[in-house]
Amino acid sequence: MTIGVLLLIAAALTLAAVYGGRRIRLSPRALESFRQIPFQVGRSLETGQPLQFALGSGGLLGGEAAFTLSAARSLERALGDVLTGEVPPWVAVADPVALLYARHLFQEAARLPAMPSPPLDRIEWAGASPMAYIAGLTLSMGLRPVAANILSGSFREEAILAGEAGQREGAVSLFAMPDPLGAAALWPLDPSTAVGEEALTAAPREDTPGRWLAHDLLRWLLIGLLIAAALGAMGRG
Repeated sequence: MTIGVLLLIAAALTLAAVYGGRRIRLSPRALESFRQIPFQVGRSLETGQPLQFALGSGGLLGGEAAFTLSAARSLERALGDVLTGEVPPWVAVADPVALLYARHLFQEAARLPAMPSPPLDRIEWAGASPMAYIAGLTLSMGLRPVAANILSGSFREEAILAGEAGQREGAVSLFAMPDPLGAAALWPLDPSTAVGEEALTAAPREDTPGRWLAHDLLRWLLIGLLIAAALGAMGRG
């Protein structure tokens, strides 16, 4: 009986969160890593040095697709400005489907009025495995100066190699990744690293935060269910 009531409450709270989230204009999770991207776009336009977007070692067809897609959204938000300023970014991917999606984002951004042709040669396949991907990314960082390295997607502790390479070149580094070990390794380079579900919050401006409110409510409800089950077991004991 108690579980049934809690499930009904969960459904009501979820619907209320989704409906209420549509009325909220500002994202409730303006994380520092993603707040910095527009500033780095401006820095890129001022210095003439491109940005480096690394979309992680995951793809768009497996379990890491959500993090790769979120990283691609960060790229999507920056493309219009940097292409208009004729400072196209470098993009490193590890998956053929992610490469095609990045090309699609470049082509869509180039359809805007007065936009130059998309420089598709700026999209690179760095390697298939996580270590090979980081090795290729680190090598490319040493060959060309960039204004900032934005590593967002599926990364693990080997990402420290890319972080240190960017630091040696004097580039600003921003990180967002689901793996806590990778975040711990990169924390000295960027204490504002987005970790876990935070790496999924690089949504386009028009997205509403209802899904995030619903996610939070469901998480707290699950905690409540676990506590209720534990108390019930203690009462029967």
